[in-house]
Amino acid sequence: MNNTVRKNMNLLVVSLFDDSCIEDVILGMTTVSGGHVTMMDAVSGTQNLSQVIPMFAEFVGMGGKRFCKVLVTCVDDPEPVDELLDALQGGGIDFIGDALGEIYVMPLSQAVLTEEVDLF
Repeated sequence: MNNTVRKNMNLLVVSLFDDSCIEDVILGMTTVSGGHVTMMDAVSGTQNLSQVIPMFAEFVGMGGKRFCKVLVTCVDDPEPVDELLDALQGGGIDFIGDALGEIYVMPLSQAVLTEEVDLF
């Protein structure tokens, strides 16, 4: 494996509320980034707060989703959202219209990327 420190990368984050299209979203993110996508299971902050402090139990019913998948990848493009939405649209997914989740882009001053080497 070859680790490379890259400057001026961007973190593309997708909070996916409906995991029925998770494969397509991962494929779209891979297309945009040309690299790896990391997936995490998440629980909303209001869900955690309501379990720890019973006084906040009513917050759970105030909207939002209890669980989601959080997908992250690094990209060179400072504005990758349109390309991702186009890739998803090409796969028949209307991310915005179907309210499937949220997309964020955050600048990174440095990123250590691991490049896999084909051994065969």
